Order: sequence, then C-alpha cells, then structure tokens
Amino acid sequence: MKELTLHIVLATISILILVTSLPTVVTIYKISFIFAIMGILLLDFYLVVSNHRKFLKVTKIALISLLLCIAVVGIVFYASQFLVFIDQYGVERLLTNHIATAKLLFFLICLFQPIFLPLPEALTIPAGSAVIGSFSGALIGFLGSTLGIVIMYFLARIGGLKLVSKFVKERQLKKYQEYVKKNETIILTLMFIIPILPDEIICVGAGISKVSFKKFLLIASISKLITSSLLSYSVYLAKFFSLTTSQIALTSSIVIACILSLSFIIKKSIKRTNSKEAYVTQSE
Repeated sequence: MKELTLHIVLATISILILVTSLPTVVTIYKISFIFAIMGILLLDFYLVVSNHRKFLKVTKIALISLLLCIAVVGIVFYASQFLVFIDQYGVERLLTNHIATAKLLFFLICLFQPIFLPLPEALTIPAGSAVIGSFSGALIGFLGSTLGIVIMYFLARIGGLKLVSKFVKERQLKKYQEYVKKNETIILTLMFIIPILPDEIICVGAGISKVSFKKFLLIASISKLITSSLLSYSVYLAKFFSLTTSQIALTSSIVIACILSLSFIIKKSIKRTNSKEAYVTQSE
C-alpha cells in the first residue's frame, strides 16, 4: 500500500507541475503526459489487485522518469525566462522590483552563476550590493558563488567530461588545462580572482583533473571572499577615487595578482637557494 501511495504522490506532483507551472507547453503534449501518468496509475491498481506487486518497481521508475522529464522542462523554461528578464532589465532593477525577496534572488543569481548563468561577477555583485548593501552583498555573494562552485566541481568530478560538456565549451576547458599544467595552486587562485576564464570552466577543469576537494575549496573560498568583498565595496571606492566599478575591479585584480605572483617568485627563489645549498653540502 505504501508503494501505491508513493506512486499516487509522484503522479500528482507531475500533473500539478505540468498544469500549473508550465504555461508554454503545447496542450497536446500536456494531455499526452497526463494520459501516460494516468495509464501508469491504472496499471498500478491492476498490479495490486492481481497480486503482481513486484512489477510496481517498473511503474515507479516510469513515473520518476516522467517527473524528471517534466522537471527538466520546467527548469529550462524558468532559467530561460530568468536570463531574458535579467538581460532586459538588469540585476539591479530585478532586485529593486522584488525588494522583499532581493536577498534570496541575489543568492540564487550568485549560486547559478558558476553553473549556467553567463553573467560576470563584476556585474552582479556590485549591482546586488547597491540594492541590499555592501556587507550583505559581500556575504551573500561569497556564500552563493562558493556553493555554486562546489556544485559545479562535483558535477565534473562525478559526472565526468560527458556531463559537463553540456555546460562548458571544450575549447575553454583546453585553455584551463594549458594554464594549470604547472603551479596548480597559484594558477587556480589567479584564475578565480582575475577573469581569465569563466568560473564554471575552472570548476570543471579542477573536478576532472582530480584536484583534491579540500585544496579546491580552500582556494575557491579565499578567492571568492576577496573578490566578493572588493566588488561589493567597489561602489564606495569608485566614488572616492572617481573610477567606474569595472576599473576598480580590474585594479584590485591586478594588485592581488601582483602580490600572488611576487609571493610565488619569492617561494621559487627560496626553493632554488635551498636546493643549491643542499647540493653544495652533498658535494662537500
């Protein structure tokens, strides 16, 4: 009986999503889906009555498949609508028009940005900060983008190249691999801070190349904390220095890159010095 109840719940959810949440789906397709779902339910009742309950697993898989199919259509539809809306009105206006849920919307934008939203961080975070405040913008931007990066990393790690190729371009992935052949840590950090490649490419490259999760999370967290904070407060800095937000972001990125590069050079020099000393000691 529990199995049958689960089937009814799955069927109900599928029909509700189809009828109430997908207005653009052609009526004939809706009717076809509903008939298919109802047909499976009737088959369920027959299997229960005729004592062939072992086949309920098959019908459950069919119902789950239909639900997933409907859910994917829904996600694609609303993601497309969301992108069109942002493209037409901009992030700042979107958040201003929905001020009650602005923080949640901003979090979702930052979350999906490293996954499938083709929006630069230098655009979204300052726009969000202008509406919800710099501190909230920095915090939510950091949490959302970091979580999105982690999700994309695991999609790459678990799903492999076949799955992630649907999200990213192979050409950009090859660029990533060329960049991080050596000095993985410093290059990863620089790429997260300086917009050399989109975040999703970096996440996918790291996931496929088997960069350890702890290392990746540490690099991503520090990088995103820096960029989110700088971009959130860039509005004030821009006013103070009479610069545009993009100029502030670029300047900050260059400064950070110089610091990281300098630290890398110093470390290399120290290693070389130590190696030479060790060689001299062994020779003696």
